[in-house]
Amino acid sequence: MTTDFLNRAWAGFKGDRNQLAGHVSELPASPGVYVFRGQGGEVLYVGKAINLRNRVRSYFGANLSAKSEALMSRVEGLEIIVVDSEAEAFILESNLIKKHRPRYNILLRDDKQYPYLRINLSDEWPTVSVVRRMSKDGAKYFGPFTRPGSVRETLSFLRKIFPYRTCSDKSLAQAARPCLNYHIERCLGPCTGKINREEYMETIHEVIKFLEGRHKDVRDSLEKRMLELATNLDFENAARLRDRIKALDDVTERQKVVLNDMKDRDVLGVARSGKYAFVALLPVRKGKLMGREGFVLTGSELDDAGEVLRAFILQHYPHAPFVPKEIVIPVELPDEGEITRYIGTKVRTPKRGVFKQLVEMASENARAMMDTSMPKYQREAAEHQQAIQDLAEALNLPRLPIRIEGYDISHISGKEAVASMVVLNNGKPDKASYRRFRIKTGDKPNDVAMMQEVLWRRFKRGLEDRTEIEEKGQTLQRKSKFAVFPDLVIVDGGKGQANAAKQVLDELGLDIPVAGLAEKNEELFLPGAKQPVILPRDSGALFLVMRLRDEAHRFALSYHRRLRQKMALHTELSDIPGLGPERIKQLLRAFGSLDAIRKASLEDLQATHGIGSKLAQTIYDHLNKPQSPR
Repeated sequence: MTTDFLNRAWAGFKGDRNQLAGHVSELPASPGVYVFRGQGGEVLYVGKAINLRNRVRSYFGANLSAKSEALMSRVEGLEIIVVDSEAEAFILESNLIKKHRPRYNILLRDDKQYPYLRINLSDEWPTVSVVRRMSKDGAKYFGPFTRPGSVRETLSFLRKIFPYRTCSDKSLAQAARPCLNYHIERCLGPCTGKINREEYMETIHEVIKFLEGRHKDVRDSLEKRMLELATNLDFENAARLRDRIKALDDVTERQKVVLNDMKDRDVLGVARSGKYAFVALLPVRKGKLMGREGFVLTGSELDDAGEVLRAFILQHYPHAPFVPKEIVIPVELPDEGEITRYIGTKVRTPKRGVFKQLVEMASENARAMMDTSMPKYQREAAEHQQAIQDLAEALNLPRLPIRIEGYDISHISGKEAVASMVVLNNGKPDKASYRRFRIKTGDKPNDVAMMQEVLWRRFKRGLEDRTEIEEKGQTLQRKSKFAVFPDLVIVDGGKGQANAAKQVLDELGLDIPVAGLAEKNEELFLPGAKQPVILPRDSGALFLVMRLRDEAHRFALSYHRRLRQKMALHTELSDIPGLGPERIKQLLRAFGSLDAIRKASLEDLQATHGIGSKLAQTIYDHLNKPQSPR
C-alpha cells in the first residue's frame, strides 16, 4: 500500500522539483515500486527498485539522461508502494505498466491485438477458433501470431491433418444433415450422431499436441492407430490415417532441426530505430525452429538493447500462453537473476557456438522487420503530426491538440439515450480512454441538453478527481478516469452544440477550446463565430476530425443498440414463465438472435440443450400467440 507519510508530503505537489527532492531522504530503503505522475495525476513512469530511497534519489542528481530529464520536467507528484521482495516488485511493476501504459516506459505495442487460436475443452464438441484476446476461461490458447498470414497457414495445416469440426455452435445446433466437410472426410461429423465425444476428443488432443510443437508424438499416435486398423483389416480407415501422416510429414519436413537436445526455447533478437524497437522471437520446439514472430515496442529511443529486451520479457511472458524452459538473448541483463525467478524460466546470453548463431539469426530477422516497417511508421507519424498542426492553425488553438476528445449522442426519439466520449492521442485512437454515458436528462429528444449533461458530468468529475489528487493523494488502486483534460473538444453538431459545450466549460471555469463538426458539409463551428471553418477537402486535419466524429458515432450507436436489444430481450423472453437468465443465454447461443428464436419450430426448441419439451412448448406458444387487433 502507499505509505501515509508520502501522501502527506507530496499530495497535490506542483512542479517545484527542488521541493520534491527535499523529501527523498524520507523514503524507505526497501524494495518497491515508484510512480511519477504528471498533470491531473497522469502516470508518466513506473519503475521498480531494490532500494527505493537510492533509486528515486538518482532522478534528482546531475548528469541525467535526456529521457530522465524530459520525464522530471513534467513530474508533479510521486507515489511508492513498498513490497517484501524484488520479485514482488517485478510483478507489480509489470502489472502497473500494462495497466497504465505510461508515456516514458518502453511499451509493447498492443494497438493491434494479435490473434490467438483458442480451444475450449469444456465444450461438448470443441473446435479451433481465432480470438484477439486471451481470457481466464479455462480454454487453451496458442499464439500470438504476429506475422501476417501465419494464422491462415496454421489453420490450413490443421484442417488437412485433423478432421475436427469448423462450423459454428449455432450451425451445429441447427444442423439437419451433414455438411460437405463430412462427405469429403474433413470432419468427423458430430452432427450425425455416429461418433461419441471420447473419439472426437482424441482428435482435439492431437490438435493441441501439434500446436504445442509435439509433432513426433502426434505422428506416433496416428501411426499406431493406422497399424491397428490395418491389423483388423479396416484398410479404408487405415488409408485415411496414412494420408494424414503424409500431410503431417510434409509440414514437419519444412522445419529445420537446429538443436539436438530436443528442448523448448525462445530465441530473441532486437533492432532499434528512433522511438521504435523491433523484437524477433524464434520459437524452437523439441529442437526444431518453428517459424518467426515479431513484436514492436515504442518509447525506446533513449534506451539500450538490454532495456528493450528487459521490457519485452517482463511485458510479454507473464501473459504468454506458453513459456519455454529457456530464453536466449543477445545481451546480458543487469537483473537477469530476478527476471529468471519472476517469469520462471532460464535466461541465457551465449558468447559462442550454435546459440550465438541463433541470436544473430534472430537479430537479422529483427533488422528485416525494422527495414520493412519503419517507412510505414515514419509516414504515419509525419501524417498525424501534420494533421495536428494544420488543425491547430485552422482553429487558431493556443497549443497543438495532442489529446482530442469527441462526443456524440445516440437515441430514438429520446428513448434509451446514450453518449460516447472517444479520444485521439497524437492522432491515434486511445481506446482505453473511451467512455460511455447513459443520459439522465428525461426522455425527450433534445440533443443540445443531452450534450450539455454529458460534458458537465465528464468535466465536473475530472475536477473532483483533480481535487482529490491534490488534497488527499491519489492511490494506485483507484482509477482516475477523467483527471486528464483534452487540448480540444469536438462535439457532433453545428453552431448550437458548440455554443452549448462552451457554456458548460465556462460555468466550470475551464479554458478548453471547443468546436462542433456538422456532418452535412463537414464544417467546423467555433463558439460565437458567425462563419464555419472549412478545412480543405484533401486536408489531413479534415480526415482527423472526421475519423474522430465517426468513431464517436460508432461507439455511441453500438451502446444504444445494446441497450435496445437488452430491453427487447427483457420484454420478449424474460416474461416467459420458467425461462431464467441462463436458459435465455442458452437459447441465444443456439439461435443467435431473438428473431431466430421467434422463427424456430417447436422441434428446434425442444432440441436445444437445457430446454425441455414442456418449456419449449411454453416458449413456442408465447412467441407465436396471435397479435390482438388494433
